[in-house]
Amino acid sequence: MIGSRIALVFALSTTSFALIAQDPPKPTPAQEVKPSEAKPNEAKPSEAKPADAKAAEGKPADAKLAPKPIALGDVLPTTFQLKDLDGTVRSAADCKGKVTLINFYSIQCPVQAAWDDRLVALQKEFADKGVVFWHIDSNVTEIGKDAPADPKADKSYAAIRAHLSEQKLPFTVLADHGNAIADMLDARTTPHVYVFAADGKLVYRGLVDDDQRGDKTERKSYARDVLQKLLAGEPVAPSATKETGCSIKRVDGTGQKNRRPRGDRGGRGGRAPRGGEPAGGPGGGAGGTGGEARRGEGGGGGGGE
Repeated sequence: MIGSRIALVFALSTTSFALIAQDPPKPTPAQEVKPSEAKPNEAKPSEAKPADAKAAEGKPADAKLAPKPIALGDVLPTTFQLKDLDGTVRSAADCKGKVTLINFYSIQCPVQAAWDDRLVALQKEFADKGVVFWHIDSNVTEIGKDAPADPKADKSYAAIRAHLSEQKLPFTVLADHGNAIADMLDARTTPHVYVFAADGKLVYRGLVDDDQRGDKTERKSYARDVLQKLLAGEPVAPSATKETGCSIKRVDGTGQKNRRPRGDRGGRGGRAPRGGEPAGGPGGGAGGTGGEARRGEGGGGGGGE
């Protein structure tokens, strides 16, 4: 009897010990891990990088998207500012309250040369009526990459000065080093005309007229018609024609595949200047760099001549 009781007690003790051994020990207060004591290599939720931050890795902190070119109906930005060949600053403030015609210009482009006389005629007709005329040279092959410290003493613009003098062109030429203004206005060719109303809004861009070669007995003068309406106080709906000309030779290398134009493409004097090529090939056909119609813009003819 006594032996049976001893055996029963021993069995119960063994079972209790086994059950106690199966329960995990509760941590003491000293063993509890606090959030602040997490291991350094463990990422916290607040430290996770968003997808856009990962995409931006490796880019300069001050990297910015290029500003969007202005559209028809937009006002000429106050940031518009360039120096002419003498170093005089010309800015949007100079155009305030004035009708302004801006043309992107080249001394080497035969298409520009063909329109030079008609641009001179426009300036003679409207300059005395308060219209501002500026011709912007954005071609790195003509003005160089960097602006000279002293334009009057430096020979950087010697070729442009000589061309204007020889051809008797009364143009005020502004140098667009870095193509900031060409990009601002989305200029593609030389020539490429922009007309701004007295309130600063862009109301026309494109061709001077529909007679690229100057051999039509009748021509549609787009720029002249717009200037006349603006000065007469008539409403002018923003419009555009398909630009045609030599591609602007930008600093990034765009448009710099030059070939000597074939045949007699010259304007003044009947001789084509060297170094330019109409966008789309000699002869000024549309297409290629700078010669294509912008989507949504109507063509007034002449762009494919």
